[in-house]
Parts: sequence; structure tokens; C-alpha cells
Amino acid sequence: MATGKRTEQQDNVREYMLTDVASCTFTFTDGLKSRVIASPDKEIVLVKLIPRSSKSKTFEDSVLMHYSSARTINDLANLCHYDCLRTFTRHFKKCFNQTPYQWLLDRKMEEIHSLVLSSDMSITDIAKMYEFKSVSHLVNAFSKRFGIPPHKRRLSNAI
Repeated sequence: MATGKRTEQQDNVREYMLTDVASCTFTFTDGLKSRVIASPDKEIVLVKLIPRSSKSKTFEDSVLMHYSSARTINDLANLCHYDCLRTFTRHFKKCFNQTPYQWLLDRKMEEIHSLVLSSDMSITDIAKMYEFKSVSHLVNAFSKRFGIPPHKRRLSNAI
């Protein structure tokens, strides 16, 4: 049995933190199913529901399907079958109302925020996991985005 809490994030992104999950099955509108089974390492399951915000459903679907496996904007453009980065960026701005870099950084920071609040991973380990150049780079980006450093955010949440 899963226990969890729902939190509302900015831009109507709904986020669900689930704990004590043995497995989870997602059923998609096309009938396909995907099952996630927790490992013995007690992984945290984070489900994000990102609202559709454009008429360009195919482009948006492609971005949402591939962004988590892309390391760079060039990777994302290639995964979405764009050879020209300028064309990809133009379509991206039209669809998401921000640059691909800023959008990817926002997604990354939301995931980091969730890890800071719900895991016992060190800030150093999180910085390595998300390939920040240094811990201070992560701390500065987190502080700029959320107005408080990650370690203080973790402490204020624990109280």
C-alpha cells in the first residue's frame, strides 16, 4: 500500500511523492502499460503530471517523452528528430514559452528540490547525480530558484 502526499507546484505541475511503493502500473490512453517495480534500495517514486499548454501536441509529446534521457539541448533536439538546433529552439519557445535550457533547468531543479525534501542523499551526491560542476554551483542555482540554500530548506522542512 502506497502512502503519499500531493503538492501543487508552480505552472500547475502536480507532483505526487509516494513512499512504501512495491510497484506501480501506468496505463496510457493508447492502451500501453508500463510497470515500475521498486528496488530493494527503497527508491522514492516521484510522479509528475505536466499539463499540456500548446496546440503542438506531437512536438510537446516528443519533448516530454525524451527530456529525461537527454543530457544536453543538442541531445534533446536529436531525440526529437531535429537536425537544426535553431529550428528546434524556435519550436520549443513557441510551444513551452521559454528556452529549452531554462525549461530543462526548471525540470532538473524541481527534481532536486524533491530529493532535498524527501531523501537523505547528501547535497554533494545530488550535485554529482545531476552533473553539476561543483556543489557550490548547485547551491547557487537552488538558492536562486527557491530563495533558500538546499541544506537550510531540508532543515526547515524537518522542523
